[in-house]
Amino acid sequence: MNRRPRHGHRRTTTALAAVAAAALLLTACGDDADDHSTGPDQSQAQNGDAANDTPDSDTDAEGEDAIDRPEIEVADSLEMVFEKPSDLEPLHEQILFDNEQQIRAVFEVLTTHDTENSSVGFYTTGNALANDLGVLERVIERGRASGGVMKFFARDVTSVDGDIAFAKYCRDFSEVYSIDFATGEVAEEADANAAPTFYEIRLEKNGIGVWQTTDTSAEGASDKCP
Repeated sequence: MNRRPRHGHRRTTTALAAVAAAALLLTACGDDADDHSTGPDQSQAQNGDAANDTPDSDTDAEGEDAIDRPEIEVADSLEMVFEKPSDLEPLHEQILFDNEQQIRAVFEVLTTHDTENSSVGFYTTGNALANDLGVLERVIERGRASGGVMKFFARDVTSVDGDIAFAKYCRDFSEVYSIDFATGEVAEEADANAAPTFYEIRLEKNGIGVWQTTDTSAEGASDKCP
């Protein structure tokens, strides 16, 4: 009776380990390809579409920067709403775009249990990758997923120093409930009184121009969230 769960755990662990290995390979390849992917003007690469005379914020927000990005599809059960800060400079807009994609990538795996996709490793590295893979492994082994509406607000880039950036945001999960992945039924209702969680993250621009999340800290029920 215990064999199947143990085998399932081994498969999940192996698949998630493969994601981590692929991420390391991607980083190594990106470093080698740096000069070819960013072009002659490094400042233009850092600013996304800043090379255009009149940059379009919608285009920037879609990450149309010649980087071959993985498609991310979060399950229909979970709606993710990201507040779009106004009056951002192109560099900060690109950093927050990659931050949003990193979060979506994690919840793509969490809601689909597709442990073989590469999106998490594309946008995450270092301590953040190890932590995210650990959380995903535990959630998948429990047979859980998420549904409802998850909101991200008070998003901002707090500092940038070369290829290192720091950002912050708040997450409202008061409308998020837990799903039994096998049956699709609600396993745990949403907590309407749940206070937002405050996050601070460190990002580093890799060789192909992606701002990867390297470290994340969280503060539950934080008074830093408006």
